[in-house]
Amino acid sequence: MINPEKVLSRTLDELRITDNKIKQNTSLLVKNLETSNNDEFWINIMKAIVVICDENKYVFSKAELCDFLTIGARGLDNKKYETIVNSKNQSINKVVSDAIFSIYKDIMENYDNVDSDLKYYYPKIILNIISIIRRGSDISGEKVNLYGLERYYLKNKHDVINKKIEISEPIVGGVVQKTDNADEKKSSEVSSLQTLIPPSPSVKENTLSKKDLVNNLSVITGRKKNELNELLTKIPEQDYKKITALCLNYSKLQKYSKLIGTEEFSHQIEKELGRKFNDRQLQHATISIRKVKTYVENVLDGKFVPHGSHGINHVKHNLEYGYQLMGLIEYRRRKYSNSYNKN
Repeated sequence: MINPEKVLSRTLDELRITDNKIKQNTSLLVKNLETSNNDEFWINIMKAIVVICDENKYVFSKAELCDFLTIGARGLDNKKYETIVNSKNQSINKVVSDAIFSIYKDIMENYDNVDSDLKYYYPKIILNIISIIRRGSDISGEKVNLYGLERYYLKNKHDVINKKIEISEPIVGGVVQKTDNADEKKSSEVSSLQTLIPPSPSVKENTLSKKDLVNNLSVITGRKKNELNELLTKIPEQDYKKITALCLNYSKLQKYSKLIGTEEFSHQIEKELGRKFNDRQLQHATISIRKVKTYVENVLDGKFVPHGSHGINHVKHNLEYGYQLMGLIEYRRRKYSNSYNKN
């Protein structure tokens, strides 16, 4: 039987990461990992390391980053690049191997010259590369062809350097936990580490009538109701759900906006959600509250244009992360299992 903590310990040893706090916190995060899917299990091991290193402001050295890339791609069993995506496919294995070598070479040649603040983001890029190799999509769930692996890396690196991606941009999704030990998972010590985007217990069911939705949107945007009715028929279903969730929580938006800049802002959010926010999360929340009108109008007007082959608009992505943190909208992957009646 696979022991997640032993696998993690061996991985940290291979990476030569000796920080005791990182070892302890990553161990807490992985102790209940689901192990039935090898690729998902391995991605979650690497994800836990990135999350805890990021929380502790741990900057990877060049050697550690290269090791993270190499070990992440091949795992600990030396079955190099053989995953569910490309098992025993020699031509694909060569494509992946060549991309890994190119990325490795780029890190060796350029990483030391990167601004120290930007180095915090690099493990997230590598984690996405590992995820693409293992399951054909990055951490956010966006599908990426293995032939575009190096291009994906260079695009993300370029966006970070040119500040098109916020350095504190979250990793989407959480580690997959076992469900046979509910009491242990409810432990406050573990729950603060279990997910990268915390659960949103305060998100209500989308039961707002279209009339009430339009009324709330009219208050938020100052636009005429007939114009809003027309725009709502044109936006994607997932955006419709997010706007509805925000309108359902309109009273909270009003309350939080009045508290921004005061200590009561963080106290109120933490009290309602039952968890502490770090400075980075508070910054995300503050920006998202201040930009709610801009967010809603850009969604309605279709102005959030996806960037790059992975199809994410990073401004939209970061604003939504703030709303997710506060429980105002729910985190979902791009596919929705339940249909939603806009009428």
